[in-house]
Amino acid sequence: AFLATEQVLFELNLYFGACLKINNTRMPASYNVFMRSFVIFFFAWASLQWAPTIEWLTPIVTGFMVFLINTVIVIGDQMLQPFDLQWSGLPLQKYCVIIENEVMNVSRRHAMFFKCE
Repeated sequence: AFLATEQVLFELNLYFGACLKINNTRMPASYNVFMRSFVIFFFAWASLQWAPTIEWLTPIVTGFMVFLINTVIVIGDQMLQPFDLQWSGLPLQKYCVIIENEVMNVSRRHAMFFKCE
């Protein structure tokens, strides 16, 4: 049991270290400006090219694709902040409650074991 607990704590430490590395390495602000500008220009030119082919569906298709691409960009930006309390952040409160419950259960079992002897 001790070795299994030690292995789990080691893995938890590795994952926490990876999250800290992601949190401390920020993307440059110019990245967001470039990506948004690229999306706008790409879909402006693409809609001009698609207009003769898909005719009146062009604004609908273009709008839907812009929405999808911008959603991916926003989710990517939020993933770079793993410790924020946003909908896409890590559920740290939930992890802490689970760990606290496990520690309390181990403590109770330990107390019962030594009380019986």
